[in-house]
Amino acid sequence: MPLTPISRRTLSILSVALMGAFMLGLVGCGNGKSIVRGRVISGTVGQAVAAAPGDERFEEPGLPDMEVTVLAKGGSSARGRGVYAKATSDELGDFELAFPAGSFPRDVVEIRVEGEGVFTARSTMYMPSEGEQVLCVVITRPGYVLPEPNREDKE
Repeated sequence: MPLTPISRRTLSILSVALMGAFMLGLVGCGNGKSIVRGRVISGTVGQAVAAAPGDERFEEPGLPDMEVTVLAKGGSSARGRGVYAKATSDELGDFELAFPAGSFPRDVVEIRVEGEGVFTARSTMYMPSEGEQVLCVVITRPGYVLPEPNREDKE
């Protein structure tokens, strides 16, 4: 069935509009990376949770030099498979996870926290939405003494 002049023009306008939308989508993707901030603290249960920045648990003393790894479910940090991001907590226990453009995980991930003086903590969760943070709680080993942070450097 041949196209009428009106349907050809409509088809032409639609194809130009779709091509423009497609190009805008390509330009929008890949411009920047996603950053998720968090803190590692000591507690009675080893787990990671999404929390609002005003959460009072962020006022607790943080643990320095803890390695935080975000893995795809079933991933292996030892083998380097399924690793989305890694970070090490600073002297106050704070960290930033940087996800390259287009790699922010939308599915369930495993958060693994390990370091000297703590039991390795593993938990599954969805990455927090924008404006929220990750709070990682680890169980300290018997005899481990929390280091005293130098808060003057951070402020």
